[in-house]
Amino acid sequence: MLDVSRHFFPVDTVKKYLDLASLYKINVLHLHLADDQGWRIVINSWPNLALHGGSTEVGGGAGGYYTQQEYKDIVAYAAARYITVVPEIDSPGHVNAALSSYAELNCDGVAPPLYTGTDVGFSSLCVGKALTYKFLDDVVREIAAITPGAFYHLGGDEAHSTSHADYVTFVNKMQPILKAHGKRVIGWDEINAATLLPGSYAQHWDTGVGSEPGTEKARNAVAQGAPNWSCRRRTWLTWT
Repeated sequence: MLDVSRHFFPVDTVKKYLDLASLYKINVLHLHLADDQGWRIVINSWPNLALHGGSTEVGGGAGGYYTQQEYKDIVAYAAARYITVVPEIDSPGHVNAALSSYAELNCDGVAPPLYTGTDVGFSSLCVGKALTYKFLDDVVREIAAITPGAFYHLGGDEAHSTSHADYVTFVNKMQPILKAHGKRVIGWDEINAATLLPGSYAQHWDTGVGSEPGTEKARNAVAQGAPNWSCRRRTWLTWT
């Protein structure tokens, strides 16, 4: 996984990462495209996501974003090296960049300021608003159309500001949206709280292995029939 949301990496840097990944016969690039600190891909139907939400990063740098043509270039460059790109738009938490870009996505209609820190768990989409799912349907539709791989990562981690009931509602509403656009579901292993569609994947990110503490969510997802795509601990790569 490459996190371009907290720190933006230009296309040439992503290609360098793909070159290195291919040398190690790694065949999947999980691209973390949106988080509290930045939205990194143009969504034509919601242009302020990139223009405003992509304008900064952790520490207050200039940020950046990919045009859809640049994203397609990354996808094609990866495919030429037998690497499949899995895009992630984290939700319903880790969404401050989106909430700051469009006030109407907030339950109170007030856009928060952009965020450049590293704390997590404070932001949430408004699960009860129909507009939330119109927004996400547009995002999934545009990204799915330029991502030939089978998977779309809906995030789902550290949604501490979303109630359990709202979280379950959200994941259960998101899964048919992904399916309608021809994508299989991957989410962080917290998505086990919902009823997962057949063929979904739960990605284990905590520190435990096997039956150790920290693996309960992943094991619950597997009990539903969801294969586990395990990374044990997420590694946020930063080029120096």
